[in-house]
Amino acid sequence: MADQEDPHEVALARYRLYVDTLRARMPKEQFDLLMEVIRMWAEHGGGTIRLSLDGPEKELFTQAMQQELLNLMGLIGALEPGHEDRADHVVAQLGDGEHAKGAMSLVPPDVAADPERLRAMRDRLDAQQRQRALDQREVENIARASGMPTTTDDA
Repeated sequence: MADQEDPHEVALARYRLYVDTLRARMPKEQFDLLMEVIRMWAEHGGGTIRLSLDGPEKELFTQAMQQELLNLMGLIGALEPGHEDRADHVVAQLGDGEHAKGAMSLVPPDVAADPERLRAMRDRLDAQQRQRALDQREVENIARASGMPTTTDDA
């Protein structure tokens, strides 16, 4: 009988159950923020997200909440036909690099168990973060030279 179950329906039921569990155990404000972020992420087609949160939201967006966000992303990814295995991915702590701090990623269990692969992921993220910082500095220098305000001018 289990062979006849629709994989999409199973993935959808798993996602709904997980969301219901989060709703029951998270403070309402934190749960609401998490659902807003996941909704925006899904509406924009998934992928990488960059958030800019204000004071109260930033306080709610704890590392535990970030882990739940990654878990939800995996469960949503499992809704895509042929990607049902994404529901079994786990959050791996990648640690700190020179530029990327507190890095984590949703990975298959075999990757989570391989310190070398995790280190390589962290190193790639660290290099990307370094490049972003260099690019941001360059953009701000151009803006400053053009007489435009920059984010560092506000600080």
